[in-house]
Parts: sequence; C-alpha cells; structure tokens
Amino acid sequence: MSRLVATLTFGREPALGGGVEPVAFAHCYEAPVPRFLGYLVRESGDLDRVPGAYAPDLDADPAYPVTDLLLALAPELSSIAGRIRTLDTKAEANYGVGFREKAFDSDVAWGSDGYGRHFEARSQVESHPIDGAVAYTSLGAGRRSAPRSPTTSCDSTAPSFAATDASRDEPEGSFPRPATLA
Repeated sequence: MSRLVATLTFGREPALGGGVEPVAFAHCYEAPVPRFLGYLVRESGDLDRVPGAYAPDLDADPAYPVTDLLLALAPELSSIAGRIRTLDTKAEANYGVGFREKAFDSDVAWGSDGYGRHFEARSQVESHPIDGAVAYTSLGAGRRSAPRSPTTSCDSTAPSFAATDASRDEPEGSFPRPATLA
C-alpha cells in the first residue's frame, strides 16, 4: 500500500482574499518509487483521473516534477500557453505522444521520443511567469517533530505527541494515517 504524502494544486490565481480556483491536482504517493496521480477538474467540480502515473527522476540534476506536472495537467496557466500548445501539437504529430501522455507514462528522460520538444517546453515554462497559482501541501513522513522552544536545538526532530484518546489504534507519537491506495 502507498500513502498519500503530498498534493499539488494547479489553479487560477485567487482574487484578493480568495482561494485558488483549481483546474488540476496531482497527488504524490510514496514507496517504493514516489509517483504522482493526476486529476483534471471539470466545470461541475468533479475530478477526471488522468491515466498512468508520473514517477519523476528525483536524482536528476535538476529534477523537474512541478514543471512536468504543469505541462501535463495545466499548460493553460502558462503565460505562453499558445507556444506550449504549439510544441505539444508538434510532439504529437512527430512522435505520437503529447506532454500529458509523456509525463504520465514517466517517459521524460533524455533520449526518449519527443524529448527535444518536451525539454524546450520545460525551458519555456521555467523562463516565463505562470498566470495562475501552484499550491503544494506536504502530508509529512508519518511523524511529527517536537515543537520548537528557545531551549530546543534547530535539528531536534524527536517525536513528542502522545495519544490522548485511549481508543486510538495508532502508536504513541504517530500521525493519523492519510488515505491509502490498494
């Protein structure tokens, strides 16, 4: 079983005091290889699951998981969305695969079919602002660290939460478990 450990929300920039209006979500699940599942938000608010899973090469220097997910799930948020659509269309015409399929087949490595177009799109997205927002939420690694105090060193990460409800089945010091995938 994999645990949900992080979410990325891609959306339209909120009005002052408002929240992000989501157009897509990516949920990161851990172990044995971290992978993202993608969801597009319909006008009704329902979610459409994107087929496949994106397993970024986190050892790459640099790694591009947010850029790849933006290209795959919400390219319309780029300030150069027209250029990104053109590159995506060229990749589909020349190689039979667009940026969404390429990312969610985890086929974004150097030398893969259409890599040049994908690399160019990555570079374009990273050198121009987005007309929207990307929100990241980390659900942690399953343990909380001790609250900081003036006498606690900055590198202290000892678990310190004790279960206060005797009916809880989690061991002392643990986080409530997030949703899991079978």
